[in-house]
Amino acid sequence: MIAPFGSRSLLRGVFAALALVLATGCGGSLFNFQLFVVGEQTSLEKQVLGTYSALGENLLLYSSVRGVDEEGNLVVPPATTDSMRATYQAMRNREYNRDDIERILAAGHAGEGRDGLLVSLEGGAFVPGLTPSQIAALIAEENADRLIVLERLQETVGAANEASRDEVARIFADLNRDAAPDNTRVQDARGNWSRK
Repeated sequence: MIAPFGSRSLLRGVFAALALVLATGCGGSLFNFQLFVVGEQTSLEKQVLGTYSALGENLLLYSSVRGVDEEGNLVVPPATTDSMRATYQAMRNREYNRDDIERILAAGHAGEGRDGLLVSLEGGAFVPGLTPSQIAALIAEENADRLIVLERLQETVGAANEASRDEVARIFADLNRDAAPDNTRVQDARGNWSRK
């Protein structure tokens, strides 16, 4: 009886046969394997992703603080620095503008640049409810907010030199590309444009 495709016994048999061929040297030059590890993150990537995630969680805590407790006493908000307050404001602003930014990206008025910022593009489709000047203002506002968040990420992970700051910007650009809607124009590290 032949085992159905996808069963464990069939897969074990295929792997066992492949292992036997490789172990006995019968494969010769017919097999040329290149092993690529996909999804492996550098220490800096893990640190940036963790910091970005923590910023989002802290924003929720910071934004949800009530002015008074159950007994009516004033509650002091958590201590924050000017940089943190600016970052939280930028993140709230990005969340507020998200729908419009996604419509602008989907219509082709902007694309995700390789530096983590939006790049204005020519020839976008009509976006209901938005004039060209409003589109330009939203792109500029989104980029200003992104720069604040990027600077906070660079401060938090201790990106002191230009190379590490550029690497944090690359990781930030990846995060923005991943969050962009399908069919968004995206720029690779060499400056080439394609569709997501």
